[in-house]
Amino acid sequence: MKRAGVALAFLLIAVGAFEPFYVRIFTVDRAQLHASMTALPYRKTAGLREFYLDVRRWTRPGERIAIFPTHTRWTGGYAYLYERALYPLAGRQVVALVEPNDRARPDHLARVDAVAAWHSAPQLPGFVEAERGEHGVLLRRSR
Repeated sequence: MKRAGVALAFLLIAVGAFEPFYVRIFTVDRAQLHASMTALPYRKTAGLREFYLDVRRWTRPGERIAIFPTHTRWTGGYAYLYERALYPLAGRQVVALVEPNDRARPDHLARVDAVAAWHSAPQLPGFVEAERGEHGVLLRRSR
């Protein structure tokens, strides 16, 4: 009797824990799921992913790229722009122009080869516009 009770409890737990997704996952359109999961972090920043893919195409591995502060506060959006750049720009050194304490660091421009500016086209001394895309520009150090 005790063994039957344990078996029944196990069966009820297993039935209660079952999720239909465990079966549906085998019928999901993988390409569509991949596309939606890739776009998910960028859903509130239209064009940011495409811009970073452009910057990746415009630059070479090993280059130092500053992320221009479209948002001037770290917690007001700059942290997101900077941290999102780390993945598509892997292999390049991404440099922040704003610190977590909201201190602007224009002196970091002296260390970079290029500046990526999303939804803006800044005029920075010592840099010229090298590439322009639908969502922003890449400035390169003038020689």
